Amino acid sequence: MEVHEITLTVTSTPEGAARARHQVMNEISGWRPAIGTDGMCTAEVVFGELLSNAVQHTGSEAASVTARLRGSRLRFEVRDRSSVLPHARPPRTDAENGRGLLIIDALADRHGVDHSSDGKSCWAELDLSATTSVTSSITQPPLQRS
Repeated sequence: MEVHEITLTVTSTPEGAARARHQVMNEISGWRPAIGTDGMCTAEVVFGELLSNAVQHTGSEAASVTARLRGSRLRFEVRDRSSVLPHARPPRTDAENGRGLLIIDALADRHGVDHSSDGKSCWAELDLSATTSVTSSITQPPLQRS
């Protein structure tokens, strides 16, 4: 089974996260052209949410990101030194953030957190052999803004 992997260090800034997201997504697009538009969109949203959560909630510490394709499973991991665990909470209807874990839960086939002595690794996996689209994976309508 062929395995592809990329690992990067990310500065804990919005600019660093954007650079890492673009670099990882460019790399992934070359691994498996048959992923298709829906698969790439889902992958980018899931990875972007994992990454932005780490950047937003870990302060000035750098994070490490890995994307790995093994067979039809695409796994994203974001490692940071914070011991604070992510938790989903109902967002306020007027909040512009706070939905990341809900989005990951709706789109990823599996996700979780692994603890270590020097922090944690938040991860999500997508099964690329499944034929789901972004819109069919979300079961609840989006919150409306006034």
